[in-house]
Amino acid sequence: MSYATETDVLAPLEIWEVMLDDYTTIKFREPLVLTPSWMPDDPDEPDDNEYLEVDCPELAISSYGVDHEELACAIRSDIRFAWRHFVQADDHQLTRDAKTIKDHYLSIAEEIDA
Repeated sequence: MSYATETDVLAPLEIWEVMLDDYTTIKFREPLVLTPSWMPDDPDEPDDNEYLEVDCPELAISSYGVDHEELACAIRSDIRFAWRHFVQADDHQLTRDAKTIKDHYLSIAEEIDA
């Protein structure tokens, strides 16, 4: 059994695609590379769990997890949420900030039907 090193834990995550639903995929033109960091400890929390986090406001990603796998799942969930609520929305329904998020996604990804 091998244990993850600090370098392994903080290694960048590469995301090429995210399943939106059973028939649709969000496909990135180049890998979306996100580098996790350790979430600052909250002194008001009673547990001693350490969490990895990724914060990417331009894509509405603010995810955390106890390990790489959980963090990657949380990131994909944030991407699905942003895609459904910003990218698929009509521009006139979006705030200026939401429209900026939509534009960021459309510049790096596209929706592919299976």
